Amino acid sequence: EMNRNIDRIFTNFAVALLLIFTATAANAVDMSGHIGGFFGGKKLKSDDWPDIDTHYSMGVIFDIQKDSWPISIVLDITDTGGKHKHDGVEDLGHTTEYHLGIRKVFERDSDLQPYIGGGVALMYAEQELATIGTTTTQDDRGVGGWVGAGMYYEINPGFVLGLDVRYSHGEVNLFDKDRNAGGIHAGITGGYQF
Repeated sequence: EMNRNIDRIFTNFAVALLLIFTATAANAVDMSGHIGGFFGGKKLKSDDWPDIDTHYSMGVIFDIQKDSWPISIVLDITDTGGKHKHDGVEDLGHTTEYHLGIRKVFERDSDLQPYIGGGVALMYAEQELATIGTTTTQDDRGVGGWVGAGMYYEINPGFVLGLDVRYSHGEVNLFDKDRNAGGIHAGITGGYQF
């Protein structure tokens, strides 16, 4: 039942996002924002992810703001993974997070644009545990929250580089244990400013 509810949240958000873009496309002159890639790492709670608590991370960060709004609407997506080799086999960990929320970008007209933000985190997590001859995989979804800060640095009017740090929390149940699928994310960003 919980997974069906979360699937419904994902579907409803996709529909809402489509409606927002459709409604604002005709008035795109009054919109500004950023879309780019994220590359970095994620540190998960070691008690919940023994030996696979350090993940590489990549994703997309996106914010859009109407000129008359004080804040931006955010959709950021990160995908992370880590592994632990032992006894000739590998344990694997994987998470995907959809961060929905708001972001306040300061000094939008300057080269250096710091920001803060937060919102809801929709989480997917998977763990694969291996022994010689046997591999067992479980996955789960959860809902939590995130907060973060960072900065964009304008290289030219259309291109920005940046830094992003955030913390997320959301519980999933894997192998009969409640685990935090979130963690501390840190990385560099780069992409398009419009």
